[in-house]
Amino acid sequence: MNSAPSAKPSGITPREVAERLYAAIPRGDTVTINELIGPETNLWVPGANPLSGSYHGTNGLARFSRAATAIAPGGARTDVIDIMAGERYVVVYGISRASRPGRQPLNNHTMHLITVEENRVTAIAIFNADQRAVDDFWC
Repeated sequence: MNSAPSAKPSGITPREVAERLYAAIPRGDTVTINELIGPETNLWVPGANPLSGSYHGTNGLARFSRAATAIAPGGARTDVIDIMAGERYVVVYGISRASRPGRQPLNNHTMHLITVEENRVTAIAIFNADQRAVDDFWC
């Protein structure tokens, strides 16, 4: 019995979604960011600081970004070290960095667990290596 090879799903891989997203964020490329972030995306930020909590949808993600920038001019950025990906999930391993007056700069090793469905990010959960340092920086 001959079976035809299965067709590759159209679109891009979850890894490519993450690569494009994490390249677009520091450029402020809102067109690409909006293309890759689903309108119902959930962001979970751990800890006990003003940024901690859950953010829903593109408005929630924008609120998170504004809150970070209000505390640390320039906001926070994640320098990507590596990206590990499967068929639906991606882990971005990087160093989150931020600075603000009167504080030591934040240089936190972090992992972002990303869920990708239909070529768009639907969830992001952040895991920090040194949560206490992160909380101290943002408080």
